[in-house]
Parts: sequence; structure tokens; C-alpha cells
Amino acid sequence: SWAQEAEESSPTAQEISKARALVDRLIREADAVGIFVNKTDGRVATVQHIASGMRCLFTRAEDDRILVFPLQNDGMPRADDVGCLWHDDQLNIDMTSYATRYRPLPGEEVVLRNAVVAIRNRWPDAIAYDGTLASATIGNMSPPQVAAFKITLPGGPMLTLAMVTHQGEWSFKVRATGPFEDATVVSVYASVALAYALTDVEIGPAK
Repeated sequence: SWAQEAEESSPTAQEISKARALVDRLIREADAVGIFVNKTDGRVATVQHIASGMRCLFTRAEDDRILVFPLQNDGMPRADDVGCLWHDDQLNIDMTSYATRYRPLPGEEVVLRNAVVAIRNRWPDAIAYDGTLASATIGNMSPPQVAAFKITLPGGPMLTLAMVTHQGEWSFKVRATGPFEDATVVSVYASVALAYALTDVEIGPAK
């Protein structure tokens, strides 16, 4: 996975250049110049959302992309509703991280509830998961709100989850879907992704 890759031997100039070129392409394809900035300084492709500080890593899978959602009916600027989507081939986990500046900011439980509604709409046969899940903790941040479900895809049973935390003006959310038999791994991966997303975000006191 990208976490292991980041800890390997020092990258070559060619590896850094290749990773930076990937991020430059993803920013261009999302029409996100001035919204995201290339933060790659190693072999792992790294991008940062300028307004919120959210960081994302990309695994160079074919469907990796930056998401900048269009102007909403409520007048939300494009730069205030963004995400990153990537797929970890090794673990077969689909990940999306989001940063949204709602005005006003709803409670974390409201954002999680909306995520659950979206999950149930997409997979009406989703079954609430009652097993143990990992949860990211950063400094004095309160644990994120988490909901997880067992769903059935053509490839077999999968765990899909949503994880939400608010910091300052921003709502941060990760969505992860991976093999149900590796439910703990999927939740750990999501927790690590959320923790990394908040690397440069000022973490407020636990609520």
C-alpha cells in the first residue's frame, strides 16, 4: 500500500518526477489549478487542497482522480466542495476523501447520517456492521463519527464505511469500500487516510 511505499528507500529523481507529473495531470484534468497544489516530494504522488489543508495520496491506479464539485444551487463555491478518489490495488480498497465548507456547518452526526442515506440508496440490501472498527485519533481531536455496512457486490461481500470529523469551518469525510473478510484492514486504512488528510489541518479541542 502507499503507507508501506512511503517508508521504503530514498526515491530517485525519476520516481519523484513521475509522481509529480501524475499530480500535475490530475489537477489539470479536474480543472483544479488554484484549488489543489502539488505537494509531491517523494515517490508517492501527493496533493493538497489549498483552502482546507486536506492532503491526499494517490496510488497511480487508472481511476485515481481529484474531484471538484460544480457550483451548488446554494451558491457553494467549487473550491469549498472537493475530494480525492483512489484505488489500492494491493488491498482492493476504493477510497474517497472529501473536504466541504458548509455554511452553516451542520453537526458531524448530520453529515454522517446523510452519508448513510447515500449508502442505503445505492445498496438497499446493506446490513449494518456491528464488528470492531479502527478509529483515527490525532492529538486532542475527538474520535470521528463512523458508520459501516456489509454490502454484496459481484466480486463478493464487501465492507463499506463512512468516517466524518469537523475541524474549524470544514467537514472532512472518508468513504472506504473493501473486502468484508478484511473489515478491520479496511477500517484501519480509512483511519490512516483520514489522519493523513488532516496532517496540515489545525486540530481543535475535542468536542
